[in-house]
Amino acid sequence: MRDLTPLLAPRSIAIVGASSTLTALAGKPVAFLRDSGVDVAVYPVNPSRDEIGGYTAYPDPSALPEAPDVGLVLVPAQAVVAAVEALAKRGAKAAVVISSGFGEGDRAEGAAAQARMGEIAREHGMLLLGPNTLGVHDYVRGLPLSFVWYGRKASDPAGTVAVVSQSGSGMTSLSDRLLDAGLPLGYGIATGNEADVTVVDVLEHLAEDDRVKVIAAVFEEVRDGTRFIAVLRRLRELGKPLVALKVGRTESGSAMVKSHTGALAGSYPTLKALLRQYGVIEVTDLDQIPGMVAAALLGHLPTVDGIAVVTNSGGAAAIAADRADELGVPLAQLGELAQGKVRENLPAFAQDQAVGNPIDVTAQSMQRPFSMVDIVDALVEDPAVGGVVHAVPSSGGPAGGQWVDRLADTVHSSPKPVVSVILSGKESDGLRQRLRDRGVPVFSSPAAAVEALQLLRRFGRAVESAAQPAAPAEEREPIPLPATITENSTLQWLSEYGVPVARQLLAATPEAAAEAAEELGYPVAVKISSPQIAHKTEVGGVALGLGDAASVKAAAQQVLASAAAARPDAVLEGVTVSRMVTPVLELISGIHIDPTFGPVVLLGLGGIWAEVLGDVTMRGLPLGPDEAERMVDDLQGAPLLRGARGRTPVDPAALSALVDALARIAVEHDGELGGLDLNPVAVTAEGELVVLDAALFRTEV
Repeated sequence: MRDLTPLLAPRSIAIVGASSTLTALAGKPVAFLRDSGVDVAVYPVNPSRDEIGGYTAYPDPSALPEAPDVGLVLVPAQAVVAAVEALAKRGAKAAVVISSGFGEGDRAEGAAAQARMGEIAREHGMLLLGPNTLGVHDYVRGLPLSFVWYGRKASDPAGTVAVVSQSGSGMTSLSDRLLDAGLPLGYGIATGNEADVTVVDVLEHLAEDDRVKVIAAVFEEVRDGTRFIAVLRRLRELGKPLVALKVGRTESGSAMVKSHTGALAGSYPTLKALLRQYGVIEVTDLDQIPGMVAAALLGHLPTVDGIAVVTNSGGAAAIAADRADELGVPLAQLGELAQGKVRENLPAFAQDQAVGNPIDVTAQSMQRPFSMVDIVDALVEDPAVGGVVHAVPSSGGPAGGQWVDRLADTVHSSPKPVVSVILSGKESDGLRQRLRDRGVPVFSSPAAAVEALQLLRRFGRAVESAAQPAAPAEEREPIPLPATITENSTLQWLSEYGVPVARQLLAATPEAAAEAAEELGYPVAVKISSPQIAHKTEVGGVALGLGDAASVKAAAQQVLASAAAARPDAVLEGVTVSRMVTPVLELISGIHIDPTFGPVVLLGLGGIWAEVLGDVTMRGLPLGPDEAERMVDDLQGAPLLRGARGRTPVDPAALSALVDALARIAVEHDGELGGLDLNPVAVTAEGELVVLDAALFRTEV
C-alpha cells in the first residue's frame, strides 16, 4: 500500500506556474490556499514574479526554501515534464499535475510525455496525481489542491466519507451533492489520467484509514485488476462499504471514456459480476449516491431479505411495493406481535382488519404524529424484517416534524437500517434538513429507498460470506490438459474433474459410428471430431436425432465429407456418437480469461436467455462458500432454476459441484488455459445436469 499522506495532509505546497492574476486558472490555487486560513506553507513558483498573492515567489523549484510535501503543476503541457522533474529533484514528496493535453488525446507525444512523468515520479519515489486532474479537496480543513473550489466545508468535521474519481468534474460535482445532503465529507480526490497514482492506490489507502467509514467512487477503467480485487476483498473483510459508479458501461459510454481520459473500457459484464461478488454497492447514476452513502453510513445491515414499509400515502405504498416486486425484494410477512403493535396505531376503522405490508396509516396519522414512529419501532423488533422504509408525503404543516427526534433515536439505535422518504419538494425542505441534521437517510422516492435496502442487504450477504471459514482445500494433483484438444477429449478430461458429461464414443468410420449407436441406444447425435474444428455447425459437422443404424451411417458419411470440403487443412479423427438428451432447460457455463481480472467462472441461462438477454453472471477466484447459490441469485432466470411453474428445480448440489470443478480447473491451469465453454449444459426433467458440448482453448503463445 502506498502512503498518500503528502497528498492528503500536506504541510507545504509549491505552485509551479502560479499566476499573479489570482482570478486566472493558474492563480486560483494561490488565492484558495491563502483564503483557506489553513496553516500551510505556500510557495508560488514563477520566474517573472517576486511576490504572488502575498507570498514570496521563487523562480523555479530548485530555489524553494524546503522540499515541499506537494507541488501543484499548472504550466503549459510542453513544460510539464520539466516541471515534474524539477520538483522530483528538489525532493517533493508528491506532485499534482493539473495541466491537460496528454493521454486523454490521440497525440502520441502527449501519451509519451505522460508516461515519462510517471517514470520520473517512480525513479524519485514521488507520488504523482494526474495529469489532467482537479486535484485533492480536503473538506474538513477547507484546503483545496485545485483550481476549482466552491469554498465549502463539511458541517461535520468527522470526515467519515471520501470520494475518489478518475473524472475531475465527477469528483467536484459528487462532493457538492454529498455536502448538500449534510454528509460528513472528508476528502475528494480526482486521479485524472493516472500516470502514477491510481484509483486502486487511493482505495487501498482509504481502506486502512480508520476515519473513513464509507467510500464513494466514480471510475472509468480499472488498470490493475489483481490489486483492485484485493482491495475489494479487503473492504469486504473490514465491512467498509464502497458505493461505486462505473461510467462507460455501454459501447457508446466506452467511446466517451476513451476520448475523455484515454482509458480503454474493460469488460463491464465481468467487472459488474466481480463488484457484486465482493459486496460493492454499485449504482448507475449520480443521483443515487448521496442517499446510498447516507444509508451505508448508518453501519446497520439487513440480516434477512424482507423489508417493511410504513407510510401515510397510498401512492407511496404502491410505488414501494412495485419496486420491491421488480427487484425481487420480499415484503416481510409480519409476526403476530408486530401486527398487534401496528394495529394499535392504525385508525379506528382499520383496527379490525388484517395488517398488510406496506402499511398505510392514511392521513389520519396527522392527528397522532408519533403513530408512524411507534409502528417503525414495532417493525424493527420483528425478526422477519431486515429494513424499514418510513415514507411521508410532506412536512405536514407547522407541527409536522414533532416525530423527527423519536425517529432519529430509532434509526441510530436499531440494528437494522431505517430510511425515510419525503415525497414533496421545496415545501418540505425544513423537515428534510431536520432529518439529515440528525443523521437520518432521506430519499425522495420510495422506489429509491427500497433499492437502497436491497443493496445494503447484498453488501451484508457479502460480508457474511467473507466471515464464513473456507473449507480446507483438498490436496489433489492437477489433471493435465488433453494432448490433442477435441470435443471428445475435452469431455473425457472434464469427467475426470467430476463434471457430468454426456457419454460419447469416437468412431473412425461410418460403420464404426453405426456400431457405437447400437451400443448407446437411439436416438443419437453425430458430430465431426477434429482438433482444428471448434465450431462444428459452421462446417456442416453435426447431425441430430438419428434413430437407426442406416441413418447414423449416412449421417457420418455426410459429416465427414462436409468437414473435409469446408476445412481441407483439418485433421479428421472421425465422428463422435452420443445419446441424445432432451433438456427441459439449457445452461451455459465455463471459464473466461478476462484481460484485466484474470480467470472467472461463468454461469448462465442458455439459448435465447444468453443470446438476447445476456443472462449470465461470473465470479472471480477464489470462490466463497455457497457461491453457486449466489450466482443463481444474479440471474433473471433464477426462478426457472428453482422450479417455477411446476418445473423440477435444478439440484443445488449439482450446480455447486459444477461451479467448484470449474474453479479448480481455472486455478490448476492458470496461465495455460485460454478459455473453456460448456454449451449447452442440459437440465434434465429430473433436475440433473449433463454437459453436452465443450470447447477447450489453450493460451495463445
